[in-house]
Amino acid sequence: MGDLATALDLLYEARRRYDALGVVPPEVVRDLAVVQLAAGLPDDAAKSADEMVAMLQDARDAALRRADGFIAAAMVHLAAGHPERAVDLARKAARSSKRQGHVDVERHARVVLLRAQDATGAVTKRHARAAAELAAEMTDRYSSERLDSLVLAGRMALATGLPELAAQNLREAAEQRHRGSALRRATAWYARALLAQADGDRAGMLRACARGLDVLDTHALSLGATELRARATVHGTDLAILATRRVAADGTARDLLRWTERWRASLHALPWPAAGHDPVLVAELGRLRAAENVLTAGASAAAEAERRRIEERIRRHVHGRYGDTSRRRVRFELPALFDQLGSERTMVSIVGIKGERFHVVIVRRGRVKHVVAGSVADIRSEIEYARFALRGAALAGADVAEALLRAAEPGLARLQATLLGPAVDELGSGPVVVVPPSTLQAVPWGALPALRDRDVSVAPSASAWIRARCRTPPSRRRVALIAGSGLSTTAAEVDVLAGTYPDATLLTGADAVADEALHAMDGSWLAHVGAHCRYRGDNPMFSALELADGPLTVYDFERLTSPPFRMVLTACESGVGSPTGADELLGLTTSLSALGTAGLLATVVPVSDAGSVEVSLVVHERLRAGDDMSAALLSARQKASTPVAIATAWAFLALGAG
Repeated sequence: MGDLATALDLLYEARRRYDALGVVPPEVVRDLAVVQLAAGLPDDAAKSADEMVAMLQDARDAALRRADGFIAAAMVHLAAGHPERAVDLARKAARSSKRQGHVDVERHARVVLLRAQDATGAVTKRHARAAAELAAEMTDRYSSERLDSLVLAGRMALATGLPELAAQNLREAAEQRHRGSALRRATAWYARALLAQADGDRAGMLRACARGLDVLDTHALSLGATELRARATVHGTDLAILATRRVAADGTARDLLRWTERWRASLHALPWPAAGHDPVLVAELGRLRAAENVLTAGASAAAEAERRRIEERIRRHVHGRYGDTSRRRVRFELPALFDQLGSERTMVSIVGIKGERFHVVIVRRGRVKHVVAGSVADIRSEIEYARFALRGAALAGADVAEALLRAAEPGLARLQATLLGPAVDELGSGPVVVVPPSTLQAVPWGALPALRDRDVSVAPSASAWIRARCRTPPSRRRVALIAGSGLSTTAAEVDVLAGTYPDATLLTGADAVADEALHAMDGSWLAHVGAHCRYRGDNPMFSALELADGPLTVYDFERLTSPPFRMVLTACESGVGSPTGADELLGLTTSLSALGTAGLLATVVPVSDAGSVEVSLVVHERLRAGDDMSAALLSARQKASTPVAIATAWAFLALGAG
């Protein structure tokens, strides 16, 4: 039925009850893994799948259960990016079911095996014909898998030069685009798009991609958990890649910008799920902070296990939230972008075509231009080296910092050439808004040679930037100044700021606790939080700022009725998020931006406490004078006079438009 929130809620509760009994049937874990996978949680699903495989491994009296379980585990590992593991499990399932004479199960296993082989790139005409034969033989019991098999056969046939076989399978798959769950309908629309492309029907292909993405928007709106919404966009990746690759090759610059905006940063384009007052969540977050304090006092295996259990309870509770499908995605309108950019600002939207090159769309003075930059394959090492050099320089002594910055210059120039290419000649002299893919937000944009002396802001999408630009600041300039625990200079920094904001709410020491901090930030004009930041790549929703009573997580920020209009985060790596889904980013700054914070200051590498103080004091001076965040950060970069100060200023990003 496509109601994943309810399915997860029920399966989590079933698992809890079986755990209490001390006997967990493998089928419960299998079903949980499959639903977690549908919800866009491949890592969770892989963990559940491996647990289920271990349960079934020694179940000698249950060959059919073992084959079914291994098939489900293979599907999960395939989606989680482990094709070799998927191949192994699918082969075991196929052998077992064949020995037992279970024909339908064997067919299913062979389909999953073909999908895994397709993921490894080893595809021949024989594989395409085998996939088509299996799809034709599958019974109604495996209707979802049959749809996947038809699409798989069509893709394989197209790739290996069998157009008639491709058309036959894709046409049958496309017939299902008006029935079934959202995920099945989106798959069928993808089949329709592939069929149109094979027929040379460009317009039909783009229409099918758009319809498939519309279906997935409805699916995402049905989910009330931010994490699930972000991860659910992964189901639209194939549709987005198909359309974007086509318009990048033969479309106009405006086409490319519209299509990039269509699937980029859906968290910001979809109405934010209302958390409301949730006493269960509040209680669990309080327990999490208490557990963290125990760990801080002295780590132990038992305390760590308890923290993990609390985190899992929080995730499971939030995953059961319902969304609101009556609301709609915010449409991207090019005239609105022109209006907000005006005559001085330039927007640079970057999209990387997988396995190919970066394409850059420049929007300036009512005109849109498309240029091609460097190879996508060349980017990762350049980014890592730039971040390494900045991190070292920001934390080193003056002599070492100077040497590191000097050594970093050639790499920064190469990074700029790869990401921007000829776009640097189109930037004009005014402010620049950079809209990168989610995987590139943590690039030190202010360090690139063409941008370091400019007013530069970074946004997750053009639509998100327009929304931030249009947000009205609160009539009352209420300020919250909060100093986290364990920092050597933040208390002094906050004391200095308190002198310039005499009416500010000041929270330091034992007073800087989560509930008081949230109350102070809610609806404020400006919130400054100087605290250690803990980035959680394993689960970005638990990325947190360290306060006196423990971590202030993304889940806590979602409790805000009205987020701060502007926010300064001097914590190390507070601007880093976890790329997920099609082109989403989960983390502290992303959630605050999506909730409605217009302007954020954050770092992309660790910096010293003292160095961040210098930057933030200049930024606050300029904000009080009427600058927005990006102009204030430019002033901080211009005033940096030592190598350490320069590296520190380069490490900060101005996010949004406030």
